[in-house]
Amino acid sequence: MINLLNIKTGLKHKRARNCLALLALIFIQSIPSELLSQSEFNYFEKRIDHHNNYDYSRNIIEYDSTYIIAGFTEDSVYLYNIHLSFTKISKDGNELDFKEYGFDTINMFLGNPGSLIKFSDTTFLSVGTKRIYTSDWVHDEGMITCINNNLDTLWIKYFGEQLSPYDTSFMLYQIKHNNSSLIQTGLRMPNGVASKIWLLKTDSLGNKLWEKFYGEGNEYFQGHSVVQTADGGYVIGAVKFIIQASGGSVDPLILKTDSLGNEEWRLNPGNPNVDDNKVMVALAQDGNIIAGTNYGTEQSGDHYWARVKIMKISPYGMVLWNKNYLQPQYDNYLLNTIVLNNGNIVINGSRNTYALGNEYPEKKGWILCTDSLGNQLWYKEYALLTGHNSYNDLYDVRETFDGGLIGVGKVSPVVPDTGTSDIWVMKMDSMGCLWAGCDTTVGINSTTSGYTSFVLYPVPATNRLTVKLPEEAEKGTLFTVYNILGTKVKSVTIPQQAQTATLNVGSLPQGVYLGVLTVKDNVTGKRKFIIQK
Repeated sequence: MINLLNIKTGLKHKRARNCLALLALIFIQSIPSELLSQSEFNYFEKRIDHHNNYDYSRNIIEYDSTYIIAGFTEDSVYLYNIHLSFTKISKDGNELDFKEYGFDTINMFLGNPGSLIKFSDTTFLSVGTKRIYTSDWVHDEGMITCINNNLDTLWIKYFGEQLSPYDTSFMLYQIKHNNSSLIQTGLRMPNGVASKIWLLKTDSLGNKLWEKFYGEGNEYFQGHSVVQTADGGYVIGAVKFIIQASGGSVDPLILKTDSLGNEEWRLNPGNPNVDDNKVMVALAQDGNIIAGTNYGTEQSGDHYWARVKIMKISPYGMVLWNKNYLQPQYDNYLLNTIVLNNGNIVINGSRNTYALGNEYPEKKGWILCTDSLGNQLWYKEYALLTGHNSYNDLYDVRETFDGGLIGVGKVSPVVPDTGTSDIWVMKMDSMGCLWAGCDTTVGINSTTSGYTSFVLYPVPATNRLTVKLPEEAEKGTLFTVYNILGTKVKSVTIPQQAQTATLNVGSLPQGVYLGVLTVKDNVTGKRKFIIQK
């Protein structure tokens, strides 16, 4: 093994410095990737089922040496009421405890990602909706639930109509806390009237301090996420839409209030001609707002194609940067936005794969990571169930104590996949990998398997790199080069019936790269190689 400590660090010549860099790269490459990764991260992917019936989750948080998952489950007796569920799992993904809360004639729903938060060393808060079906409508009340670290309920508070005629629906979607107060957002909708954004402030015990409503005209307004800014005000990630036969009515909305809930400004960053999506907001480390949503590009009835949009906005409503990512995807839905401890931005969601054909599941989850300036670092897609028409919905992704990521959602099987709709949970490393030694490649489907042998030469490469296949290439064969950050830097199409293709890599800096071979967008092989100057 090369002992880097014996190489003098005071080298003065460029050639010597380049040699040292190359030796360092070779040294790193000589360590098995499994050892590098497994020393830092614990990987798993699990499917959790309660009562052998309907389950799923929108929230996960880390607590000491465990993870706590909040979601829904069908009651085990009547199998038609939805109850709150709280599940505790180990760092290996094994179930440790499970508690279910609900009533035989009442449905209880959890809100969006961010509707479960840690409030103190031993208590957690969640928000959602308590629903009672009436003869002519529903009776919805906003709900705050406080549980302890044993998943036992300490108290529940309800907000909305307490007396008949119960003609107004109240729903809560997300909660944040600041010292002794709580702030929640959701919606209020009278029967037959368009909904308004609901901003509710309570004390730490859930006693209402004040509430405000936002929206006008015949458009439906909903608040889906909320953060508090340094001036004591609040930013709401929202959506507005009109119920109509044709599409093109769903628009993202960002709304800022002062500390008393008085509106100060609003932004609508969507495409006015195509459906977009709700906004999920988070706070950047510098106190500005990170807003994630989708930007629609094409409408087809109730369906649409959309890109991912991330914006950075000052507390005064100035757009600092505004970027769209990836190619438009069919029924693409961003579901959560978070900011990591290092300032990077992680957003996640699910997309429909209808346009790809029958060999794909109906839905895949995805994660996109950018740096604090919005530069894309990596993107990955995930599917635990791979049968045609099965669903893989990734609702919530959070940073873990080890610097990795934990994700949770729902899988819904369709034959040949079996079972019921279950909670889907997966532990990843900091690059979204589900196993030690996986690549950090942008856009590579993490569920792809099956490797085709191919050769790269010369290695190390200097100016040109040739890829050689063991047989003639099929139509749609592509070889792509990614750097260690997962950014695509070169690609070449291998002509049908050819066996080789050559890339000019002379402009790329010295370092380690990954070559990925795809056939009709399916990954068939991967090889690491070095470029040496």
